[in-house]
Amino acid sequence: MADEEESLEGEDIQGLVIRGYRMPQAAYVFYRFHGGDLARSWLGDMVDPVTTAAEWDEKPAWCANVGLTYAGLEALGLPAPFLAGFPEDFRQGMAARAASHLGDVGADLPEHWEASPPFASRGVHAVLLVSARTEEELDERVAAFEQAGVACGLERVGYQHAAALGADHPSDREHFGFRDGISQPTMRGSGLEDKAHADRQAVAPGEFVLGYPDELGNRPMPSPEPLGRNGTYGVYRKLQQHVTAFRDYVQSRDDGDLLAAKLMGRWPSGAPVALAKDGDDPALAADPHRNNRFRYTEDPLGFACPRGAHVRRTQPRDDTASSRRRLLLRRGLTYGEELPAGAPDDGVERGLVGLFLNASIERQFEFVQRKWLNWGQFDGLANDPDPITGPGGGDFTWQRRTGPRRYQGLPRFVTARGGEYFFLPSITAMRFLSDPSSFS
Repeated sequence: MADEEESLEGEDIQGLVIRGYRMPQAAYVFYRFHGGDLARSWLGDMVDPVTTAAEWDEKPAWCANVGLTYAGLEALGLPAPFLAGFPEDFRQGMAARAASHLGDVGADLPEHWEASPPFASRGVHAVLLVSARTEEELDERVAAFEQAGVACGLERVGYQHAAALGADHPSDREHFGFRDGISQPTMRGSGLEDKAHADRQAVAPGEFVLGYPDELGNRPMPSPEPLGRNGTYGVYRKLQQHVTAFRDYVQSRDDGDLLAAKLMGRWPSGAPVALAKDGDDPALAADPHRNNRFRYTEDPLGFACPRGAHVRRTQPRDDTASSRRRLLLRRGLTYGEELPAGAPDDGVERGLVGLFLNASIERQFEFVQRKWLNWGQFDGLANDPDPITGPGGGDFTWQRRTGPRRYQGLPRFVTARGGEYFFLPSITAMRFLSDPSSFS
């Protein structure tokens, strides 16, 4: 547990950093600024509506959060010495680093991204994320924020709606049919180190929130302190899921259901194959004290959970300082209509809108993407990129005591459609950025 003085300052931190709202509706509204004075006025007006991590007595009907790109900070008129204090990964942005630092190839590269929002040309300055309990509430709040943005000269350059699958009973499943978002780390000093979260990895708060000690005791953040402290970096990445390609691939094999679970590392219910080796176990999945109580060090050869399975490589669970420094806070929802089981491809795009929070984009998100997901030699494998989110064309090795089974030339199941790096400022930093007198 962190010392009392290191407890996170929830009233100054944007709410989604510490708590996942778990609201079934969300909208990402992307803006371009036209004039620093007007943009600063808009940011100042957003100070009160932005949801913080302070405790609430009753869950609100909606929440709002704001992120700024490096180009957006430039457009706000932030002086060059302050801009230089941001790390190179954030300054360059995702498009410039897709091939070199993310390991993206082929259809994942920026020249193939969707044109709106204009991420590939760095044409986005800010994102407004609105989360809501109902679609009606979401539409109402977005319309109100849009009106305020227009008054401040903001140009909307992109819009992304996301919603939990299941209109009548929203779920936490993704389009391939698997329960998502089960395993998340917690931050020491966040107040979440209770029995309900006892099986989550607790890490130093500085791995996610700037200005606090990280696992090495360092306190990285941009300067000056009012700008950097209590902020974080958010990685927005839109991922299209090729649902019929995934279904056709696994269903064309005699061991299709088991193969799908081995590829993912969990059964559709969320039960880990590390514990439920031969079949799904919904009771295990529903027990938060059991479905995460395992380590892959207990299965080093991958006989229970293949070494290249998706969830194993996104979180190796060895609880070393090195692995704790690679963890991500994952916020996101599905987009697009659910494709009914057995239905042919309907041409509708669907997938996942991911928002990944970290204190170091290069050390956390980019490393995980490049070395754990896109790299074919992960954990001593030969040509096995991630079987779910990897670029396709590689292999998948299912380790067995009787000898490995290899699946060669996997199709591409997921394609990146766009993304960017955002700075999520604290409330103090929003005030700082909205007042040009702070810059002198």
